[in-house]
Order: sequence, then C-alpha cells, then structure tokens
Amino acid sequence: MVRIVETLAWWPPLCGLWLLTLSTFPRPELVAAVVLSLPCAAAATVARRAVGASWRPRARWLRWLPPLPGAVLADTGRVLPRVLRRPVTGAAGGRLRQVTLPEEPDAAHAAAQRALAVIALSLPPGSVVIGAGDGSAGDELTLHVLAEGPPHLREVIER
Repeated sequence: MVRIVETLAWWPPLCGLWLLTLSTFPRPELVAAVVLSLPCAAAATVARRAVGASWRPRARWLRWLPPLPGAVLADTGRVLPRVLRRPVTGAAGGRLRQVTLPEEPDAAHAAAQRALAVIALSLPPGSVVIGAGDGSAGDELTLHVLAEGPPHLREVIER
C-alpha cells in the first residue's frame, strides 16, 4: 500500500514536468502525459527504494518558494546581457560562493534539505550548484554565481 501511495505522489509532478515541455496542449499529448507519467512514477518509486534514499521535507522550507520567481526573473535580466555580450567580448566570469545549510537532526531531513536546496539554488539562471557536501552537520553547497543581486535566495536558504 505504501508503494502505491508513493507512486501516486510521484505521478502529478512527473505529469506536470511533461506538460512543462509542451508549447501547445493537443489532446493526444495531454493523454500521453497522463498515461505515460504513471509508469515513470512507478519507476521513480522503485529507483528510490533501490538506492535506499529517504527524504523527509519540512514545511518551513516552503518559505524558499516566495522569493524564487523573483530570483528567476531578476537573474534572467542580469544574465541575458552578459550572455549576449559574451560572443563579442569573450569574457568569462562568475565566482564561487559557499552556502551553509542549517543543521538537521537526522539523515532523512538533511538529504531532503540538501536536494531541495540544490534545486532551488540552481533554478535561477544566475547560479548553479557545482558541489555538495557529504550530508554531515553544517553541510555546505558550492555555488557558481554568474550574476547576483536581490532577492538573495541563498540567504533565505541559510536561515
């Protein structure tokens, strides 16, 4: 029963991911997304169990969501001019930043925090996580930052 519930929990996000790849929504494509994301959800359940991964997210991490759209838009505005100038100037750039994750009491919470922080920090186009610690207390992520400014998502995650 637990595997069925987990598979059903994977199904909507995977279906949504499929739909995000579409520019139009013809009926056959919608049907394919709904039908074919179910076996993908089952495979995700089997794969998670095979590697022994365990995530236990916390509700307080939802506070990372409000600044995320603003960070994506702001970083797009900061990065796009650099990308357009790069072929002309050939200038590379960026710097490395460390993001220290708050300590979690157990491995399941720490793993969830680390994975969700990697996703959240890599979504804005001005940064990407290039390294993660081993999951120990005070775990650190290494972030390559091409452009930065408000909203400072890494500061929200470090709190």
